[in-house]
Amino acid sequence: MSQRRPRPPGDEPAGDGAGGVPDDVAAAVERVLSTTAQLWSRAEQGLEPAISPIQLRAVEAISRSGRLNLGGLAEELGAIPSSTSRLCDRLEAAGLIVREHARTDRREIIVRLSDQGEQLHAQLVRRRRAAVRDVLALMSPGSRARLIDALTDFGRAAGRRAPNGARAVDSQSA
Repeated sequence: MSQRRPRPPGDEPAGDGAGGVPDDVAAAVERVLSTTAQLWSRAEQGLEPAISPIQLRAVEAISRSGRLNLGGLAEELGAIPSSTSRLCDRLEAAGLIVREHARTDRREIIVRLSDQGEQLHAQLVRRRRAAVRDVLALMSPGSRARLIDALTDFGRAAGRRAPNGARAVDSQSA
């Protein structure tokens, strides 16, 4: 049986939100995600070379994919291609990415992380994991196990949503 913690004073009263999820549950998750974002932000401080948050998002997107064309990177970032191209100019000048022509269409530009970009990303991952480990060390083994179960379910549910936030169509039910 799960227990909900009381809402901090000033929060909206619990009501039924979208999908029958009470507002206080959504607010509790929002608070945890906000705290996690702050933890992530602290882990990003002091990275060498120092890069902006949008540049870091680009490095992460490229790392996840291995190689991306400019259009795919723009889509990942929610940016227009011309802005993404200028962003890549700055990342390339910093030595973090390499641009290459696609093998099948020389007009298409593919970006990948350079060795320095890979090192930066690895440094970020190490810092984030250390920050998470510090927090997890303060939790009981049972709480950690429940957290993993809940985050796994949350991740699956989030993955079933389309990029614009709408529910994705299940190909088996369509």
